[in-house]
Amino acid sequence: MKMLAKFLKVLLIIVLSFIALIYGGVFLGHKVIFPEPYSKLPTIQPAADGTLTLGVQPNAPSTIEGYTELLAGQIKKYNEIASSVWPGSETGGQSAVIEEIESKRFWFISPDGAASEISEDTALSYGFTRNAYFGGFDTYNGGMYLAVAEGDLQNYLLFQKYLHVGTYDAFITFTHELFHMKEQTKWADSGSLENEAREEFLDDTPARAKRVMLQKQLLKAINANADKQLILEALSTYEDYKTQFPVDYKNSIPTDRSEGTAYYFELITSLYSAYPQQIKTEDDLYRALALLSTREDIYVDYGLVAEGYNIGGFACILMDMQGLNWKESLVNNAEATPIQMLADYFEGEQLPPAAEITQKEIDETAAKIQQAGEDAGPYLLFRSLYEMLF
Repeated sequence: MKMLAKFLKVLLIIVLSFIALIYGGVFLGHKVIFPEPYSKLPTIQPAADGTLTLGVQPNAPSTIEGYTELLAGQIKKYNEIASSVWPGSETGGQSAVIEEIESKRFWFISPDGAASEISEDTALSYGFTRNAYFGGFDTYNGGMYLAVAEGDLQNYLLFQKYLHVGTYDAFITFTHELFHMKEQTKWADSGSLENEAREEFLDDTPARAKRVMLQKQLLKAINANADKQLILEALSTYEDYKTQFPVDYKNSIPTDRSEGTAYYFELITSLYSAYPQQIKTEDDLYRALALLSTREDIYVDYGLVAEGYNIGGFACILMDMQGLNWKESLVNNAEATPIQMLADYFEGEQLPPAAEITQKEIDETAAKIQQAGEDAGPYLLFRSLYEMLF
């Protein structure tokens, strides 16, 4: 009996020491070795054309109360337009439960934009899974739970790259993830997904460089109000990509479809909801999208999945600019992607010769990928673990 008690005591000490080591390691990793990059001043210039200014808003709130009021206005506007952005969807009429993860306080935002603080018991009665860490979210019947951090509200390095919102970006999670969970679950499903693990295939730099070229060409077409020749140049690149990189292309289909359309929905609803005084009409919207299209530093990504957001989203915008009625067809065809549907629309047109990617472009793509990994990897790991444990 004494031997068993001694063994259990030693085991307890080992377990407690291991737990303390994990907590201590994560704390030091996040706070000392990989401290959170922080800036109270904007470090990325807004996009402006004389009539519109998109980017970090000078009156961004610094308190959770102020941010809740701002988010409530965004959600109210969102609910007014969601069904027109994607007709027939169930993404409108949504509420939100907000948890401030440092104080553990909760707010409820109704679909009409009314916001009030609520108790923890009332909040949890909505039935979501609580994810009280940086970026945490879940849906419930009628809305979405979002975890926010007051300490992050003025850390511009966390959110300012999203010029289509211009403030702390919980609203992006709200609109993008609602589209996945409330709309796309009704779509035709092929039953089998290539690249189910969402591998970015970063080692295949020629394929990545080709898709980077495609993103830039689509942006140029948007900037030129859907200029036909620029669209054809992009489609020539797309067809060449399919020929040169057939496996990569096959792996790209699910995310070009699912993330591309969700990103499209995010871009449109965000611009209307974040800039209601500047963007009121479709003409305003297209001017705003043309302005965003000038920022390749922000709206070009690297990695098979990351690229799919932009390639799919930009193709959706170009189909809108053509006046196409494309959404129902995409929903009902499990293999349909926005970029392929855009190509189908121009089928029969003479495509220009495909632009070849150069070794310089391949090397630049590889350098961007390497730098992004060095900058983000350790920080994101320790940030996420820190938020979950502390």
